[in-house]
Amino acid sequence: MTTKLQVSSQENVRASKNFLAAFLRSIKHPEWMPHGINDWDTPLEEGQVPVVLVHGTWLNSYNTWSRIAPELAAAGHRVFAFNYGRDTSSLTGRPRAIYGTQSILEAQPEVAAFINSVLERTGAPQVDLLAHSQGMSQARLYLSDSGGANAEDPTLNRVRKVIAITPSHHGTTLSGFGSLGLKIEKRWPTLRSVVKKTLGDAALDQLVGSEAMSHINREGDTMPGVSYTTLCTRFDEIVTPWRNQFLEEGPGATVRNVLVQEGAVRDFSDHLAILYSPRVIDFILEELDVTGEYRTTNPIVRGTVLPGYGALPQWKRKRA
Repeated sequence: MTTKLQVSSQENVRASKNFLAAFLRSIKHPEWMPHGINDWDTPLEEGQVPVVLVHGTWLNSYNTWSRIAPELAAAGHRVFAFNYGRDTSSLTGRPRAIYGTQSILEAQPEVAAFINSVLERTGAPQVDLLAHSQGMSQARLYLSDSGGANAEDPTLNRVRKVIAITPSHHGTTLSGFGSLGLKIEKRWPTLRSVVKKTLGDAALDQLVGSEAMSHINREGDTMPGVSYTTLCTRFDEIVTPWRNQFLEEGPGATVRNVLVQEGAVRDFSDHLAILYSPRVIDFILEELDVTGEYRTTNPIVRGTVLPGYGALPQWKRKRA
């Protein structure tokens, strides 16, 4: 399968420092992509690992990665991003800026095609995957179903590291509404059809106990030879309960589960604001550093983050 390589003219694209601004701008300019991505012409430096960004449900690359992508590029990483999973059969999926509504399993070939194109065009043996929400389900499907990992010979893995931000790969109760809906469905069988036409297949696929979730988790959480990091928030109102986001380490894999509020009591990131948390960006930079020396010269970042918005500016005090 081929995939359209998305590159937007960055001339008039504005960077967004918070999710609210990014979301509104993406609705007005659905063609926008974040700064710092998809440089297909510059050769990789020796040992450099490309980073592929995979957004989640009802979102797109711009409103998901508008802050993270430029920061990764400024730190010297080669970053690639795309939009996937567009399906206009649901009411939610009709706006031009909305992606990630297609059935998770049906969208996987499109995701895999883009990742493979990055490997082919850059000549890199491996990529790192940075995924938000549904994006982690796509990352895991790439590893297990699309040839991204080789359990018998991990040296042939196409993925070095997976970093997941508020992942939905174990399913969600949607703060109880999903579980309630499943109970109501037993008495009103047509409910699923109504929800599907309203929210799209991907939303239903991410409910706890769905066929898609059972398929993704059929052989455990991890693949041998791959390093995993999950970045979660206790204020996540979409993927609930939030502890379901953590990974269980399997043979030959390494796992780091991070709760962003540990050591950062003013970070009130929810499912979306976490994408604009300076603490989260700091953790991502640490995990992507191939030398392992990032933390020796960079103290842990803390800041005030508001749900649904992102980080508040840190004002420097004027000296008297």
